[in-house]
Amino acid sequence: MFALPSADNGGKDQNDGYVIPVEEDAATLQVLLQMIYPIDPPPITSFPLAQKLVTACNKYFMSTAKLRLYLRSALNDDQFMKEDPLACYGLLWKLGWEEEAIRASRYTHTFQLTDTSITRKLIEHSEDIEALLHLLRLKDNREEALDNILSLVKANRYYVCSQKGHAPLSINFKDYNQRKAELRQKLKAPYPDAQDVEDFLGFNIPVPRTDQWSSVSPCETCLEGRTARLQAIRSNVITALEAYPQTISG
Repeated sequence: MFALPSADNGGKDQNDGYVIPVEEDAATLQVLLQMIYPIDPPPITSFPLAQKLVTACNKYFMSTAKLRLYLRSALNDDQFMKEDPLACYGLLWKLGWEEEAIRASRYTHTFQLTDTSITRKLIEHSEDIEALLHLLRLKDNREEALDNILSLVKANRYYVCSQKGHAPLSINFKDYNQRKAELRQKLKAPYPDAQDVEDFLGFNIPVPRTDQWSSVSPCETCLEGRTARLQAIRSNVITALEAYPQTISG
């Protein structure tokens, strides 16, 4: 590099010093040089800087193993993954960091993988079509598992009180296709929250009417039964979510 003259001034600046033009910006070069010398590098605070560092390491034949010391904690941060999930996943795949790439894949559920601009971006960042194929398989597996979660609450169910004069308890459902579409959307979150089981699965338990036509109300046994039923459903949902495919397989 020092043997190459500058195109403008034959390799000399105004003070007779050599000028070597480089493509990297100052922030990237600062971190890169501090990686070489035995001093602590500044924090890597943005995903674009991480991308530039990987490109610079490839350019200057620097081992990415050393880069791992500085980038691993940054690229494993939720904020970085939220900043540009697809690019982050692709970069981790390119670096061969399997554990981090698996974790990053749970942030990619909102992307339409049939969009050519999205698939092009992913392949550009990962430099490997396998990164895309893993996400496509994950999408298919998630769709197959969707019905299993919805089946945790089936058809309208009535709890008819055995004691005469008490009102029954019922579970009301939205249209199945509507429930499925809503649940699919909720499961795009990296870490779905199913604490509100009724909202999560798209059903509700109406409060029995007590008006001038009906003064009856559910008995304590019915109420306890409904509570137990909801707790069982909640437990089943949590178990199903633990088995639900949220990341690519290793």
